Amino acid sequence: MPADQSHPFATFPAAPGKGVNGLRPYYTPGLLNDNYTPIVGQGPGSVVPYYANDHDDLIDSRAAARELVNFTVLKFLTTAISCPFEVSKTLLQVQYMPHEDVEVTAAAASAASKEDDEQHQQQQQDFSSDEDEDEEDFYGSRHEAEPAPTATMSHEDPEFKKSMAVDASGYVIRKSVYDDATRPAYQLKPLDGGVWQGIGRLLKQPHEGWSSLFKGQYTNWLYEIMHLFLQPTLEGSLNDMFDLYDDTIPLVHLDRVGPNLATLVGSNLIVGFLLSPLELIRTRLVVQSASPLHRKYKGPMDALRTILAEEGGLRGLYLSHNLIPTVLFHTVVPLLQNTTPLIIDRVFHISANDSPFLYSLAELGLNTLEILITLPLDTIRKRMQCQIRTRTPGKKRFSPVVALRPVPYTGVADACYRIVKEEGGRRKRKHKRTMFTGWGLRGLYQGFSMQFSSNVMLFVMHAINGVDDEYEDF
Repeated sequence: MPADQSHPFATFPAAPGKGVNGLRPYYTPGLLNDNYTPIVGQGPGSVVPYYANDHDDLIDSRAAARELVNFTVLKFLTTAISCPFEVSKTLLQVQYMPHEDVEVTAAAASAASKEDDEQHQQQQQDFSSDEDEDEEDFYGSRHEAEPAPTATMSHEDPEFKKSMAVDASGYVIRKSVYDDATRPAYQLKPLDGGVWQGIGRLLKQPHEGWSSLFKGQYTNWLYEIMHLFLQPTLEGSLNDMFDLYDDTIPLVHLDRVGPNLATLVGSNLIVGFLLSPLELIRTRLVVQSASPLHRKYKGPMDALRTILAEEGGLRGLYLSHNLIPTVLFHTVVPLLQNTTPLIIDRVFHISANDSPFLYSLAELGLNTLEILITLPLDTIRKRMQCQIRTRTPGKKRFSPVVALRPVPYTGVADACYRIVKEEGGRRKRKHKRTMFTGWGLRGLYQGFSMQFSSNVMLFVMHAINGVDDEYEDF
C-alpha cells in the first residue's frame, strides 16, 4: 500500500534505522530550544508544538491585580460596615465616668498647668514691652502686640470668682462631667447605655450626625491593608533568616512551635509599632468633635502634620507615653490569638474534624478569655492616645465629643489604678462609705458586650455548620 504523500511524516522511517532512536523516531536534533516545548497529543506519536511567550505571564499579572483590587474594595466595605460600632465602642472606652466621691475636676488640671501658663504670659508681656504704652485708641485699649485681656488675666482674679470658675486660658472649669450647665454644647452626655446608645446620641448631636459614625474609617482601612501586606512579608523574612519552617504551615502542625510563634509575634509587634501613628490618628479623629469651630484635625494627613509639628516630631510620635501601651497591646493580642488552636488541640485534645461542636465551644471560651485580657489594654491605650501633653500657644485645643479625664495618666499602671478606683461604679448614698467603695472593673470593660456578642454569633454559625456536616456524613 503506497504511503500517503500528503501526510507530513510519510517519508520518515517507520522502524528504527541507523542513527534513529527507536523510542523517539521523529526526533530531530536542534529542534528543541528555549522557545519550543513539545506536548504529547491525543494520538500516538503526535506532537503539538507550544511556543512559550509573555502572554501567560501578562494574564497572571492581570488576574493578580484584579484579585488585589477586589480584596481592597471588599476590605473597605467590611470596615465601613463595622465602623459605626467601632466608633461608639471607642467613645465608650475613652469617656470619663467617675464615681461622685472621687471625681477629678478640671480645677486640678488648671492648677497643675498654672506654672506653664504664667511662663507663656510672661513671654507675651516681654514681646509687647517695646510697644508704646501711653498711646491708646478710642476704646482705651493698647496697640497691636498687646495680648488679649483673657490671656493676661489670672484665674485667681476676683472677677472670675464672681461668676463661674475658669482656668488660665479663660475656659470654664467643670465641677463634674455630669453637670449639664457647664457641659460644652458640642459634647455628648455621659454614655452609660452601651454601643447602641452611643450611635443614637451621635445621630442626634448637632454637627455630628450619620457622617460621624464613619470617623476614622479611611485611616482604619489603610491600617488594615498595610498590616495584611507587611506582617506576612516580615514573618517570612524572619523565618528565612533563622532557617525555620514555612510560615504558611499552621502552628498546630509543627512539632516545635516556639521559634515560629516567636517570629509571628515579633513580626506583629514590629509592624504594629511602625503603623502605630495610624492608630493614634484614628483615635483622635474619632474622639474629636465634628463641629467646625472646635474640630482640631481636618483629616488624616492634617492630623499627622499637626501631631508632628506640635508634639515633638517623630520622637514624640513613636517614643511618647503611647510607646508602652502599644508594645503591650501588639504583643499580647497576637500571642493569645495564635495560641488558641494550640491549646484546644494539645491541652484539651479536641479535634475540629471529630468534634466540631466541642471545638467551637472551647474556642468561644478562649476568645472570651482573650477579651477579658486585651480589652483593658485597649482601653488604656486609647485613653493615653487622647492625651496631648504639649501646649502650643495660638493653636486650637483638642475638643473631645465625650468627657475625658482632666488630669492625664502617667502610665499604664497609673491608668489602670485610676480607672478602677474612680470609675468602678456608683455608690448608693444610703450606704456607708468605706476605703474600697466604688472600686470595680466597669471602666476597663466598656464595649465588652459587643465583642462577646460577636463571638457568640460566630460560635452559633460554626456549631450549625458542624451539625450540618455530621448529618451529611450520616
